[in-house]
Amino acid sequence: MTSHRTRRHAAVVLAAASALVLGACTAENKDDADKAGAGSPAAPPAPKIAPGVTADTIKIGVTYPDLESVKAFVSIDHGDYEAAYNALFKKINDAGGINGRKIQPVFGKINLISPAAAQETCVKLTQDEKVFAVLGNFNGDEPLCYVQTNKTAAIGGQLTAKRYAQAQAPWFSDLRGGDEVTDSIALFNAGNSLVGKKVAVLSNVNEQALMKDVVIPGLQKMGVTPVETGVLDAPAQDAAAVGQQTGVFIQKFQSAGAEAVVVVGSMGASFPQVLEQTKYRPRLLFTDFQQIQAYANDKGKHDFTTLTGAGALGLIANWGEATNQECMTTIEAAAPASKGKLTVDPMTLPAGTPTPQTSAGAACRNVALLKAIVEKAGKDLNYETFQNAGFSLGSFQSPGNADKATYAQATPHGAIPARLYVFDPATQKFVVSAS
Repeated sequence: MTSHRTRRHAAVVLAAASALVLGACTAENKDDADKAGAGSPAAPPAPKIAPGVTADTIKIGVTYPDLESVKAFVSIDHGDYEAAYNALFKKINDAGGINGRKIQPVFGKINLISPAAAQETCVKLTQDEKVFAVLGNFNGDEPLCYVQTNKTAAIGGQLTAKRYAQAQAPWFSDLRGGDEVTDSIALFNAGNSLVGKKVAVLSNVNEQALMKDVVIPGLQKMGVTPVETGVLDAPAQDAAAVGQQTGVFIQKFQSAGAEAVVVVGSMGASFPQVLEQTKYRPRLLFTDFQQIQAYANDKGKHDFTTLTGAGALGLIANWGEATNQECMTTIEAAAPASKGKLTVDPMTLPAGTPTPQTSAGAACRNVALLKAIVEKAGKDLNYETFQNAGFSLGSFQSPGNADKATYAQATPHGAIPARLYVFDPATQKFVVSAS
């Protein structure tokens, strides 16, 4: 595609390192974790097999976005993913590995404008390299190539109930892909701000179920019935069609008198770009903080009046959290040029500034979770022991997150609660709402 698709991809891969805020650590909310675990999803099959595992090594795949591939469309600098992961793997290996096994990484860089790139990387890591598990940045349904098609364990990606039901191998993450909206959509109505308002809802066809099954029922529970809805089904490769169809929705929303628009999932990275070309300024409410944060961080020229009064749901980060700072210091030590940069909260940096913290943050979170589960699995490492270890991990501090995760069979996504962010026009950043 052009800018619409590439910005959307870039937004997804920002992950937790884009979701950074100032403030103290928030205590774990057990009620949120309990609600997130309602329904107890069926565990995927976990046979006693151990691809990529020898007596003294574990072969681990790592995927990450090739941002050079979208340089012509969007200016984002995440730093060096391979260097960040290698620094953490080296520290583990230098200490004797995990239960006596050293990590042997295999990297897969994904060209974001090649439709086949993610699939090719999946085949390389699972069929050619036969890794034990794959860590990294996954977009949309990409984890299913690993955990369903190739029955390979994975850590990371948007672990939704629908995707997890299709998994044929162990899968753990700290992201829920929109499912957390069920527990947090009421935050949009803080101070009864939506009561009596006309509200529209926008989604793309891939996230239509989230709109219909979660967002609209959640609004109706507040007493808000949408006056208009829209589902973008234009081909992602056709920027003109995407822009044109989005423009039609904007006209419909405005004609219906919508005073607020709930923007579902990945539409958050592209909708404001079209809206800013009009004079229509409804209050925007985003279900995915990562998506709109990528738009807000883009150093290209934007009319941020589109974000006046905007809110977004996302996890609360705490860059000063102890395990995160320790991890950043480890990566800095391995790359002297980054010394003093990674420990700095990227939310304090001007928009458009390179954020090597993004690659470092992804590495810290994924490697920490892998290490914790493999350690708990013990010397007899296979998919059965790996999955059982993850299900019994319990409370876990994911580096850089303020709220702790809770891993159990009912919560393979960690059940980290989402919070409300609001747009601050003075800094042109989203900050955690005081309410």
